[in-house]
Amino acid sequence: MISVVIPAYNEEERIENSVLELYSYLDNNFNDFEIIVVTNGCRDRTPEIVKNLIDEYPNIYHLNFKNEIGKGGAIIEGFKVARGDIVGFLDADGATHIKSVDTLLNFLINNGIDGVIASRWLPDAKRIGYDSKLRVIASRSFNILVKILFQLNFKDTQCGAKFFKKHVIKKVLPELGLTDWAFDVDLLYRMKKYGFKIVEVPVIWEHKDGSKFDLKRMSVKMLFSIIGLRIKTLPYLSWFGKSKYAGWLYQQLKKL
Repeated sequence: MISVVIPAYNEEERIENSVLELYSYLDNNFNDFEIIVVTNGCRDRTPEIVKNLIDEYPNIYHLNFKNEIGKGGAIIEGFKVARGDIVGFLDADGATHIKSVDTLLNFLINNGIDGVIASRWLPDAKRIGYDSKLRVIASRSFNILVKILFQLNFKDTQCGAKFFKKHVIKKVLPELGLTDWAFDVDLLYRMKKYGFKIVEVPVIWEHKDGSKFDLKRMSVKMLFSIIGLRIKTLPYLSWFGKSKYAGWLYQQLKKL
């Protein structure tokens, strides 16, 4: 059984197409599957559109949170209810090509590994559409910092397509807490800590109009997110990372 979580925030323009494209692929290739759409803090028609879909299509489920819980928070909530033998998530914008979803799932099923993550930066990956030089520089700089701080040997921790065996998710889920831009790093770092074999696979990725990524504002947030995560995970600073003072400091930094 395949479980796919789709976190969605104000995605009324594309959520239906993304969900139905995935539904068609899964329905044609697997005997049992579920799609869990998790909406949070939406100020548009996204929850209504998803509700209409679940009324018409079996195997589509909907979790709706009135307050914003972040992409990571939405994925965590989806993971909590996922029933599949393979559990993963996809971004709502459909940027990762459906052919690459097929590649990821088949690689995981056929190679005796614990998980796969999509990569836009491996040599065989294909990026379609406009990517500004500043955005590329920011992405590569973030990746270098992640490697230095966490020794994660991946070229792309942030691509929104990842799949894992159920036992991996069950092991790390109780430890996950960051719901912002450090979520993917936190997830992969926990998996590395337990020795799970996670493989990076090149994908076809297409830039989608309507991206909510504000380079200047989000770059600062991403920087503070991973620094905060590193503080939280260092053994000799763990007392601080778990204290109320760390939470207060982190919130102040995010406001900068």
